[in-house]
Amino acid sequence: MASAAFPDPVLVASNGIRLAVRSLGSGPAVLLLHGFPGTSYSWRHQLPALAAAGFRAVAVDTRGYGASDRPAGLAHSSAVVEADLVGVLDALEIEQADVVGQDFGSMYAWNLAQRHPARVRSVLGTVPFGGDPGPVAPSTAFAAVADRHFLHLHYFQQLGAAERDLGGDHLAEFLRRLMWALSAEGNLFSAFDHPSAGTSYLDALPPAPPLPWSWLSEAEFTHYLESYAAGGPGRELAGGLQSYRAVDLDWRLAQQWAGTPVAQPALLVMGEHDPVRTFAPPDLATQRTWLTGLSDVVLVPRAGHFVQQEQPAAFNRVLLDWLGPNGFSR
Repeated sequence: MASAAFPDPVLVASNGIRLAVRSLGSGPAVLLLHGFPGTSYSWRHQLPALAAAGFRAVAVDTRGYGASDRPAGLAHSSAVVEADLVGVLDALEIEQADVVGQDFGSMYAWNLAQRHPARVRSVLGTVPFGGDPGPVAPSTAFAAVADRHFLHLHYFQQLGAAERDLGGDHLAEFLRRLMWALSAEGNLFSAFDHPSAGTSYLDALPPAPPLPWSWLSEAEFTHYLESYAAGGPGRELAGGLQSYRAVDLDWRLAQQWAGTPVAQPALLVMGEHDPVRTFAPPDLATQRTWLTGLSDVVLVPRAGHFVQQEQPAAFNRVLLDWLGPNGFSR
C-alpha cells in the first residue's frame, strides 16, 4: 500500500489500453511524465509537494512501464504515447495541464505542447527539445558511432539482445548500474570505452556502489525493481525498448512538424552533471529557435540525469516558483 503522500495507482482506460495513474491534491493539474529507467514513482518527491501547494498532481506509468499495460510490438512511436496521455487527460476531465517531463517524458512533454497545444498550459522539460529532425535516420547515425565503440542507442536496436542480457536474473544489476551511471556521481561515458562487438550494456556499465546512495534507498530501488520485473520474462524493459526502437518512426513523424514552434511558456531544468548535457548542450539561444516561449535554462547543482530525485528540494523550489502560487501565472 502507498502512503497518503504517495497514492496507489488507479487504472485508467486510454487509447485501447489501461494506464496506471497516481493523482494527489486538487487545483490546476500538473501532468508528470517519467523516462527510462523510471516509472510514476520517479515523482514521489513531487506529488506531495505539488498537492500541498494547491495543485492536482498526476503521474502516469506510460505504456510498457510499471502497473500499466505492456502491449506487444517491437516499437511504439511518440505519437502513440501522446495519444495515451491525451486520453488520460480526457478520462480525468482535465482540459489543460502544466506538463513536466524527465528523459523520454521530456520528449513527450515537448511534443504534447507542439502537437496538442490546447491541452498544455506550460511545459517544463529536463532534456532539451530535439528541434527539427536532421537529414540522417537516427538508427543510421547510431550504427556509424557503434562502428567505433559501444553505444547503447545502437545496442537497443538489436531485437532480443537487451531482453536476453538485461532482464531476468540480470535485471537488478542492470538497473543498479544504469541508475548510478546516470547520476551525478556516476560515469556513463565509461561505457563507451568498450567495443560494440560482443558487449552488452551490462558489460559496458561500471559496477555501482552498494545501496543506499545519497538519493536512493534500498526500499526505493526495490520498488523500481519490482515494477520492472512485473512485466515477466522478456518484457521487463518493454516500455523503454519500444521507445528506443521507435527512433526512426519518431524521426519521420518529426519531419511532419518541422518548423512548428512550441509557443507555450517553457522552462528547461537540468542536473549540472547530467550526461545529456554532453550529447545535447542546453544552449538557450538555440532552444529558443523552437521553444519560442522558453524563459530560461536552469542547472541544478549536484544533480545528474535524475534531477528531481537526486536534488528534490532544489528541483521542487524551481518547479513551484515556475508554476506560481496557484497555477501557471507568467
